Amino acid sequence: MKAKILVLLVSVALLVGVLSGCTEQANKEPKASFTVPTNTDVNSEIVFTDTSTVQDGTISEWYWEFGDDTNSTDQNPEHTYAETGTYAVKLTVTDEDGATDTEEKSVVITLMDIVETAIYAEFGTLVAAVTAANLVTTLQGEGPFTVFAATDEAFAALNQTWLTDLLADTANLTKVLTYHVLLGSVMAADITDGLEAATVEGTNITFAIDDLNVTINNVALITMVDIECSNGYIHVIDAVLLPESVEGPQ
Repeated sequence: MKAKILVLLVSVALLVGVLSGCTEQANKEPKASFTVPTNTDVNSEIVFTDTSTVQDGTISEWYWEFGDDTNSTDQNPEHTYAETGTYAVKLTVTDEDGATDTEEKSVVITLMDIVETAIYAEFGTLVAAVTAANLVTTLQGEGPFTVFAATDEAFAALNQTWLTDLLADTANLTKVLTYHVLLGSVMAADITDGLEAATVEGTNITFAIDDLNVTINNVALITMVDIECSNGYIHVIDAVLLPESVEGPQ
């Protein structure tokens, strides 16, 4: 009887040893893991952070698939998506012994709002003006808005002394900026020759079409159209529009 008990105890000990060995071996296998960044705007640099682990070893290779037919072998790669949508991102890690593991997560790429888009497109003076007029929160609101965005070159063409004074005059600056904004989404296809549109400032702007050229108030040429944002559209213009309520530079 004692002999049977001894044999049973030895068998149990061997089984525990085998299971322990299997668990230890399993723990040594790599575990792929990564964090999804909070900044997932289209056309912005997104950093994927590897958080993979392996016990008693090292990970020697990383292989990322971003879901848009591109890949990377960096540990913590930067990636930019050119279009909105949901992408299946995969990370495969390989340890020094050749063992692999893969994790997949969905990443939803969204549009930037009007202010974020203006910053990304480097409308430096316009962004500075919007900030000075305390309109950032408004233009990041639900909208939709249509913004006619004057380039830095358009602002540079103005009398700079006058512009400096304008940037310090919140009331008139707000009038000028809101004269560039329409409520609702107005795309290029919606613009017709002679169309008048009420601005947020309160007065109208008038469009004219000559061949393929579209101008506003016979002052500003629209040079780029239909830049889609999460809360509206941006059209780029080559001159700053001034409402009648604001005296222009002499």
